[in-house]
Amino acid sequence: MQSRTRIRAAAWTGLAILAVMGHSIARADHFTYVDEEGSEVRIEARLVASGQGVHLLELADGQYRIVPQGAVMKRELSDGPTPLTEEQMAATLEQRFGADHFRSYIQKPFVMGLVLGSPLPKSSELRASSLMKKGARFMTSVAAAFVDFVGDAQIKITPPRHPLVVLIFETDADFEAYAEEATGGGSLSASRISGFYSGLTNFLAIRLSECNTFDVPLHEAIHQQVYNRNVFQRFAPVPHWFDEGIATGFEANNGRITVSPVKISPRYAQQALASDNFDWKTMAANDKVFMGDVLAGEAYGQAWGLHWLLVTKYRDQYRAYVRILSAKQPLEVDSIEQRQKDFETAIQKSIDELEAEFPTYLSASAKRQRIGLTAPKPPGISVTTDNLARVELSAVSLVDVGQLKVEGKLVNLSPLRSMSFHVTVETDAGTYADWWIDDLGISRTAPLPSQFVTKAMRNGGLPGQSRTFRVRVRSTTPDSPEAERWRKGELPIPSFGG
Repeated sequence: MQSRTRIRAAAWTGLAILAVMGHSIARADHFTYVDEEGSEVRIEARLVASGQGVHLLELADGQYRIVPQGAVMKRELSDGPTPLTEEQMAATLEQRFGADHFRSYIQKPFVMGLVLGSPLPKSSELRASSLMKKGARFMTSVAAAFVDFVGDAQIKITPPRHPLVVLIFETDADFEAYAEEATGGGSLSASRISGFYSGLTNFLAIRLSECNTFDVPLHEAIHQQVYNRNVFQRFAPVPHWFDEGIATGFEANNGRITVSPVKISPRYAQQALASDNFDWKTMAANDKVFMGDVLAGEAYGQAWGLHWLLVTKYRDQYRAYVRILSAKQPLEVDSIEQRQKDFETAIQKSIDELEAEFPTYLSASAKRQRIGLTAPKPPGISVTTDNLARVELSAVSLVDVGQLKVEGKLVNLSPLRSMSFHVTVETDAGTYADWWIDDLGISRTAPLPSQFVTKAMRNGGLPGQSRTFRVRVRSTTPDSPEAERWRKGELPIPSFGG
């Protein structure tokens, strides 16, 4: 999911770099303006674009700062800022997050940053370093796969101008706080985001738990590649379906990229075939289907379908469409009619016609690639990945007593340290069951013994037998104040509907 941060002056406030460097870069100025608190601010920045009542300024670290045009007091032509080096970027990030809570690793052009929930024991330093090296190797392979794809598609690119930052957050709480800050709360709920690339900060941010499969880092890394290799311009009116379509075209298995945009993704193909809430024309015209928690999953499948069809069956037209989109400038605004005209001018077919031919073409291609398009039957065990834990749970509804019986196991997914976990199974009847695991080592498994879901949640619930349930995991380090409260029996009580 690429963050589509809205034009709002407050969005950058907590993300500005702490220092900027000097020297020559074309079109760089010194800007003096009044911020939202009424303070006078002077920065060295490159003017990217002006429009919609704001200036879009690029700082030395590649982040954009949005300044209302009316707030600018003075603009002085000057040299600079010189883009930060990878080493300077790492130092800037360490200053922001704090030396005790930040580790970095550089493999140019990537700067891998690990944001820790608490100071790291010396015994875990080597694990942290290995994790970031593993991430850097993966990001390098993503860049190679992307360059191969655009080269084959005859799309022009340039090298990245700024270091490519990847922030890995150890705790979900820190990630969600950062996501709210970086996106301005204008996208999916932070609790439902596993990772994102922000066009405002130019950073890729992911949860530590996503570094097991690298599915989410791969998707977001493609967004970062698209905008840093100048396929498109950040803050240009590029349709969201194309952004997500190209990103869903790449998939990884155990850290190795196995699917490219010209191959069929069984997962997204199944989503595209099953979708019935909106059609391709609606998706192409309206970015909002990607921004709500309800329709976003379906929209990703549809975006994959349209992008895959174009890049495999209409290659020349695809290149023509990319050229049109690459000419879009930051802060431009396109109408729905302009979007439709751009598409049909390049593709020479309507979206309705393409959607009609998609199922047949997909079926024939799947047969050639020997790929099944029927989703497997769901297993009898639910699997939940949350807060550095994987929980496998079996549940049996005992109709005669009107209760749910649950049991399973939990695996510590943290590659860094031992963790304490509190697991809850919460039902739509306002009842719950829970387990507490005090100190579980890296990659170790703990049983979740059988029990009935009978404890009362806060704020009541629905009367009668439960029909659905969800699994939630809270985690902390064993030496934290929260873990100490758990040892005293002060375990969290879930709130119904919370």
